[in-house]
Amino acid sequence: MEINEQEITFNIRYDMHEEDWKDLVEAFKLLPGWIGIQKTGEFFWLGKEDDEVYIKGKITFTGFVLEANLSDIVWEAWVLNFKEKTSEALGFEVFGI
Repeated sequence: MEINEQEITFNIRYDMHEEDWKDLVEAFKLLPGWIGIQKTGEFFWLGKEDDEVYIKGKITFTGFVLEANLSDIVWEAWVLNFKEKTSEALGFEVFGI
């Protein structure tokens, strides 16, 4: 499978309540390949940016951004899982914007 650069921004706001952020991080931990939160505040799954395969999450003013190096098939399945877990944790539909 060919590895491609991937990116999507979700409707997860930077100014959510602290409790919502705690719930979100708990949902992140349920996703495959969870590594953790770096000192930079970025979230990683499967590997880090130096690795061939990785997923990185970060919050921006426009929303929560996922960047990755993954095959299209793995990316699509992982994003679907991300939307399901985060929607359940936050109590609203999470989707790409």
